[in-house]
Amino acid sequence: MMGYGYEGMIGGGMGIFGPLLGLIVLVDLVLVGIWLWQQVSKK
Repeated sequence: MMGYGYEGMIGGGMGIFGPLLGLIVLVDLVLVGIWLWQQVSKK
């Protein structure tokens, strides 16, 4: 029952949440990269 609900969420919502999740991950990676660059620049 849990597996079915999870599959439905992934399959049905992917059209909307797929690109959105990708965008969030991309922004997150950029922010982490900037933070790391700042940490390295301080030293």
